Amino acid sequence: MDIEHTKEAIKKEEGFRMETYHCTEGHLTGGYGHKMLEGEVPPTDKAGWDKLFERDFAKAVSGADEVLKECPADISETARNLVVEMVYQMGQFGVSKFKGMLKALSEKDYKQASVEMLDSRWAKQTPNRANRMAERMANI
Repeated sequence: MDIEHTKEAIKKEEGFRMETYHCTEGHLTGGYGHKMLEGEVPPTDKAGWDKLFERDFAKAVSGADEVLKECPADISETARNLVVEMVYQMGQFGVSKFKGMLKALSEKDYKQASVEMLDSRWAKQTPNRANRMAERMANI
């Protein structure tokens, strides 16, 4: 799955909302799951939300690269992109706590990585999304 497909997968999972709302964690959120930062003004049009999405996506890619730095350079592109999706949703720090998944990825054990993904608070909070992503990981 290339990077454009990863963007579309995130957009599909997040959904789009023009108006802000409070997510399950209580954060003011809008667009494609963008967590509003202190002092940030919500965009008034889709183009503004799209710009925030691109910024958030770039941050997710760099965050995924950081958490995967101990993994082999030839890790599956699908696995890497799944980690990008996870970082988009939970942030780099949140994904860095997935020690078992990261260890399995460093060994290119994608089935075990999928098991580790589901052994998490994330999987309990967003079970449908976690199950879909873990299934994709297991099928690499």
